[in-house]
Amino acid sequence: MSALFGYLAEGLKYVMIFCDKITGQNYWLSLFLFALIIRLLMFPFGIKQQKNQQKLALLRPKEEAIRRKYKGRDDRESRQKMQQEIMEMQQKEKYSQFGGCLPMLIQLPIFFSLYYIVQNPLHYICQFGKAQIEVIMETFNRLMNYAGNSSYQNLTIKAAGWLRDGENLKTLINALPIDGSVPTGAVDAAGNTLTNFAAFRADLVSQLNNAVFPNFKVGFVDLAVTPNEQIWWYILVPIITFAILWATTKFQKKFTYQPISAEQQGNSMKIMELMMPALSAFIAFSLPTALALYWIYGNVIGFGQQVLLSKLFPTHKMTDEEVREAMREADRQAYEQKKAEEKKKKQVEEEERVISVKSKTGTPEGWVEPMGPSSETSAASKEPKGKKNKFIGKAEIKNDKKDDE
Repeated sequence: MSALFGYLAEGLKYVMIFCDKITGQNYWLSLFLFALIIRLLMFPFGIKQQKNQQKLALLRPKEEAIRRKYKGRDDRESRQKMQQEIMEMQQKEKYSQFGGCLPMLIQLPIFFSLYYIVQNPLHYICQFGKAQIEVIMETFNRLMNYAGNSSYQNLTIKAAGWLRDGENLKTLINALPIDGSVPTGAVDAAGNTLTNFAAFRADLVSQLNNAVFPNFKVGFVDLAVTPNEQIWWYILVPIITFAILWATTKFQKKFTYQPISAEQQGNSMKIMELMMPALSAFIAFSLPTALALYWIYGNVIGFGQQVLLSKLFPTHKMTDEEVREAMREADRQAYEQKKAEEKKKKQVEEEERVISVKSKTGTPEGWVEPMGPSSETSAASKEPKGKKNKFIGKAEIKNDKKDDE
């Protein structure tokens, strides 16, 4: 799965490079533009989800009628029957429960791949190869006493921000190993394979001197800083992250159709509304501030997108009259189904009675033999015979009278 995210990130990195150039390497603006472009690319999927919610909202009166029919019946069998009826109703109306899930499933790998892009500007903006980044990070961790600290093995934001300073760049170049083994898969800027460490080091030094590193500074704020390193006012970063994510989630519900099942969950939904922002805040506490800023951008833009979709494709609001009409329709269908089942039951009972009587007495009273080829032949053969005997009888009577005279 990580390989899939990596491939997607390789394709999307050109969007990030474009944003970085447009904004003059101001990373906070690059992140905003990047988040905005990604949301625009995902907008058709948002339309698909909104239309799916529209269709579900139109079916709400019928779903409410089914739920009211089972109101007060909390046993497992009744709940299963209720869910079965709801699913059958939705299938009859050609609504797919998974219609809104497909766009989300398509978006998830893209959003996960964005994490790779944001957390690794050395590769996705400065375009260093993986072998070069490996040596850069080993040297950087050694200089900053981060060696062995897994928190910084894959997060190159901090190194990229530090290397923007010319003096720091010189320090790192001077600290690069003089001799050693070439990392696996090392190639130069032109794509040629490097097998000699001296050539590899010379190519890396050239790339470092020519690289344009993004600017992580926003006034006195450094987006490369991790809040758990500088506890003082940077502690506000996870707090602000929690507040904004919770607020956007809360207000977004007002512009998003809530199915009956979600409304009935009550407290569990409220807990989820708190848990997700809290988890994001916890992660933001131990990662560079740039990642928290990207989450904030994504949620704010996502909220704006949902407001726009709710205006363009408003969902239907259920009325009491629609529920009553749906219940009357449900009662009518239930009555017709009951009558059909009773009629079928009587037919089965009658057939069973006839079979039972026939098996005991041979031919039951009132039984009419079905007309088939054999019965027609029998009737045809008997009728002429009967008529012939009748005519012969009359002729014999006339001859007897003549003889008497």
